[in-house]
Amino acid sequence: MRNPWAKRLLLGALVAAGVGLSTEAQAQYKNGQIGFEAGYFFLGEEGLLDQHAFLVALRGAYKASDHWWFTARAGVSFRGEPQLSEKTVVLFHLTPIDARYYFSTDRLRPFVGVTNSFQFLFNNSTDSSVWWGPGVVAGLEIFLRRDMFLGIQADTSWMFVFEGPDVPMVTTTAQILFFL
Repeated sequence: MRNPWAKRLLLGALVAAGVGLSTEAQAQYKNGQIGFEAGYFFLGEEGLLDQHAFLVALRGAYKASDHWWFTARAGVSFRGEPQLSEKTVVLFHLTPIDARYYFSTDRLRPFVGVTNSFQFLFNNSTDSSVWWGPGVVAGLEIFLRRDMFLGIQADTSWMFVFEGPDVPMVTTTAQILFFL
């Protein structure tokens, strides 16, 4: 090429193409994640609380390797007690750690994992105000734009109530996730 403008134009096009291609998999090279989520929270009737409620939560995550991540979540839900309709129970939901395996780490990030959960009940008349249980988690994260994903997740846990019957728990949430 004899024309210097043609060389510059070709070089610029190659650089632009390289930048465009590199934005597809940026998230897999980030080590952390923070997210905001909201969704549905089911508790079995054994818990003596309203079974269906809304959950809002904050999530954080750390990458152990390209496919393994550790996450934590703190959320809150408000429920009634069927026997005492005037009472509102505040349920603080804490997932101290779950381990996830991501099958793919690019634009579509499906995962499965194991989890555990604590439920702290405030303003309740039940025999126990702290529940704990192991569980499983599955979901999908979908690329929206650089470092931002939409997440969809389902958790199920079996809550051990130490002074009463055990309670099944299921959450399904949608999340906005930011890679740090």
